[in-house]
Amino acid sequence: MSSSIGKAYWHIHHDILMEFATEPIRNRRRIIRKYKSDHEIETRLRLLRPVKGSLPRVVIKAWAVCVKAGAACVKAEAACVKAGADYDKAWAAYAKAWVANDKAWADYVKVLKDNKVKIEALHAKECPNCPWDGETIFPKG
Repeated sequence: MSSSIGKAYWHIHHDILMEFATEPIRNRRRIIRKYKSDHEIETRLRLLRPVKGSLPRVVIKAWAVCVKAGAACVKAEAACVKAGADYDKAWAAYAKAWVANDKAWADYVKVLKDNKVKIEALHAKECPNCPWDGETIFPKG
Protein backbone atom coordinates (compact mmCIF):
# COMPACT_ATOMS: atom_id res chain seq x y z
CA MET A 1 0.00 0.00 0.00
CA SER A 2 1.47 3.35 -0.97
CA SER A 3 1.50 6.23 1.48
CA SER A 4 -0.67 9.28 0.95
CA ILE A 5 1.74 11.47 2.92
CA GLY A 6 3.19 14.18 0.73
CA LYS A 7 0.65 13.74 -2.05
CA ALA A 8 -1.50 16.65 -3.18
CA TYR A 9 -5.25 16.46 -2.55
CA TRP A 10 -8.26 18.59 -3.34
CA HIS A 11 -10.29 19.72 -0.32
CA ILE A 12 -8.52 18.08 2.63
CA HIS A 13 -10.09 20.98 4.51
CA HIS A 14 -13.28 22.75 3.42
CA ASP A 15 -11.61 26.14 3.09
CA ILE A 16 -8.40 25.16 1.27
CA LEU A 17 -8.59 24.22 -2.40
CA MET A 18 -5.45 22.08 -2.62
CA GLU A 19 -2.89 20.98 -0.08
CA PHE A 20 -0.37 18.25 0.51
CA ALA A 21 -1.20 15.46 2.95
CA THR A 22 0.99 15.60 6.04
CA GLU A 23 -0.37 12.34 7.45
CA PRO A 24 -2.15 9.34 5.95
CA ILE A 25 -5.33 10.57 4.24
CA ARG A 26 -7.32 7.80 5.92
CA ASN A 27 -6.80 9.72 9.17
CA ARG A 28 -8.53 12.75 7.69
CA ARG A 29 -11.40 10.63 6.40
CA ARG A 30 -11.79 9.12 9.88
CA ILE A 31 -11.91 12.59 11.45
CA ILE A 32 -14.54 13.70 8.94
CA ARG A 33 -16.74 10.69 9.68
CA LYS A 34 -16.37 11.08 13.44
CA TYR A 35 -16.42 14.83 14.06
CA LYS A 36 -18.01 16.70 11.17
CA SER A 37 -21.68 17.60 10.90
CA ASP A 38 -23.86 14.90 9.35
CA HIS A 39 -24.90 17.24 6.53
CA GLU A 40 -21.22 17.86 5.61
CA ILE A 41 -19.83 14.32 5.64
CA GLU A 42 -20.92 13.18 2.16
CA THR A 43 -19.67 16.37 0.48
CA ARG A 44 -16.36 16.35 2.32
CA LEU A 45 -15.64 12.70 1.52
CA ARG A 46 -16.77 13.01 -2.10
CA LEU A 47 -14.55 16.03 -2.78
CA LEU A 48 -11.50 14.79 -0.86
CA ARG A 49 -9.56 13.27 -3.72
CA PRO A 50 -5.98 13.17 -4.94
CA VAL A 51 -4.74 15.64 -7.51
CA LYS A 52 -4.22 13.54 -10.64
CA GLY A 53 -2.82 16.09 -13.08
CA SER A 54 0.46 17.94 -12.94
CA LEU A 55 0.79 20.83 -10.56
CA PRO A 56 3.27 23.54 -11.54
CA ARG A 57 6.79 22.31 -10.70
CA VAL A 58 7.45 25.45 -8.69
CA VAL A 59 4.57 24.53 -6.34
CA ILE A 60 6.00 21.05 -5.76
CA LYS A 61 9.50 22.46 -5.23
CA ALA A 62 8.24 25.07 -2.76
CA TRP A 63 6.39 22.37 -0.81
CA ALA A 64 9.54 20.23 -0.72
CA VAL A 65 11.43 23.18 0.80
CA CYS A 66 8.69 23.51 3.45
CA VAL A 67 8.96 19.82 4.31
CA LYS A 68 12.74 20.05 4.60
CA ALA A 69 12.53 23.20 6.74
CA GLY A 70 9.92 21.62 8.98
CA ALA A 71 12.07 18.55 9.48
CA ALA A 72 15.00 20.81 10.42
CA CYS A 73 12.80 22.44 13.08
CA VAL A 74 11.83 19.08 14.53
CA LYS A 75 15.47 18.00 14.63
CA ALA A 76 16.57 21.28 16.23
CA GLU A 77 13.80 21.08 18.82
CA ALA A 78 14.87 17.54 19.74
CA ALA A 79 18.42 18.83 20.16
CA CYS A 80 17.12 21.46 22.59
CA VAL A 81 15.46 18.80 24.70
CA LYS A 82 18.62 16.70 24.71
CA ALA A 83 21.09 19.57 25.08
CA GLY A 84 21.30 20.07 28.82
CA ALA A 85 24.30 22.40 29.36
CA ASP A 86 24.42 23.28 25.67
CA TYR A 87 20.79 24.38 25.68
CA ASP A 88 21.48 27.99 24.65
CA LYS A 89 23.44 26.85 21.61
CA ALA A 90 20.73 24.33 20.69
CA TRP A 91 18.01 26.94 21.19
CA ALA A 92 19.82 29.36 18.86
CA ALA A 93 19.94 26.64 16.19
CA TYR A 94 16.23 25.95 16.72
CA ALA A 95 15.38 29.65 16.41
CA LYS A 96 17.37 29.82 13.17
CA ALA A 97 15.59 26.73 11.83
CA TRP A 98 12.22 28.23 12.75
CA VAL A 99 13.02 31.44 10.85
CA ALA A 100 13.96 29.34 7.80
CA ASN A 101 10.74 27.37 8.19
CA ASP A 102 8.66 30.57 8.30
CA LYS A 103 10.41 31.86 5.19
CA ALA A 104 9.84 28.56 3.36
CA TRP A 105 6.15 28.67 4.26
CA ALA A 106 5.81 32.29 3.14
CA ASP A 107 7.54 31.41 -0.15
CA TYR A 108 5.19 28.43 -0.60
CA VAL A 109 2.10 30.57 -0.01
CA LYS A 110 3.40 33.10 -2.57
CA VAL A 111 4.03 30.34 -5.12
CA LEU A 112 0.47 29.08 -4.59
CA LYS A 113 -0.88 32.59 -5.18
CA ASP A 114 1.33 33.05 -8.24
CA ASN A 115 0.03 29.76 -9.68
CA LYS A 116 -3.59 30.15 -8.61
CA VAL A 117 -4.95 30.25 -12.17
CA LYS A 118 -3.16 27.03 -13.17
CA ILE A 119 -4.21 25.24 -9.98
CA GLU A 120 -7.82 26.36 -10.35
CA ALA A 121 -7.87 25.22 -13.99
CA LEU A 122 -6.61 21.79 -12.95
CA HIS A 123 -9.21 21.72 -10.18
CA ALA A 124 -12.02 22.58 -12.60
CA LYS A 125 -10.94 19.66 -14.79
CA GLU A 126 -10.55 17.12 -11.97
CA CYS A 127 -13.41 18.18 -9.70
CA PRO A 128 -16.39 18.97 -11.95
CA ASN A 129 -19.60 20.23 -10.35
CA CYS A 130 -17.65 21.18 -7.24
CA PRO A 131 -19.29 23.78 -4.97
CA TRP A 132 -15.91 25.49 -4.28
CA ASP A 133 -16.46 29.26 -4.40
CA GLY A 134 -12.86 30.36 -3.90
CA GLU A 135 -13.16 30.16 -0.12
CA THR A 136 -15.05 27.02 0.86
CA ILE A 137 -16.88 23.92 -0.38
CA PHE A 138 -19.85 25.06 1.71
CA PRO A 139 -20.82 28.43 0.22
CA LYS A 140 -23.68 30.28 1.85
CA GLY A 141 -26.91 30.64 -0.04
